[in-house]
Amino acid sequence: MSNIVKINAPVLKSPASMEEYLKPMSRDILLFTTKIADTYKLPDKTALRHLQVGMRLNFSHQQSKYEEYQIVILDESEQLVGYVPEGDAAIFARLMEAGKMLFASVKSVSHTVSVPLIEIDIYLQDF
Repeated sequence: MSNIVKINAPVLKSPASMEEYLKPMSRDILLFTTKIADTYKLPDKTALRHLQVGMRLNFSHQQSKYEEYQIVILDESEQLVGYVPEGDAAIFARLMEAGKMLFASVKSVSHTVSVPLIEIDIYLQDF
């Protein structure tokens, strides 16, 4: 028969959160660069004035009666800052539906007369 080797390993304690185990293995993968869409439609544009390069933005996938794959972009305080462009949203919405964590980082902000143009990098947070 085979020789069995017993290894004395410490007993793992339960983590305070799964993030303790996942953090060392996680990484952010750049997927795409685009601009935030429909900022001119926002009823309250104050959140747009506070956006800065490097700021993290969160996504929320919502069904719309006009768009099947609408992704809402929210700032750190959960205020609406715009949408992922309709032509780009389908792939990202499917990833989110499959349980993948996506977020954006503000790449550049340039102001026009009426609406700021905000370029973002979209990332997949891989565990």
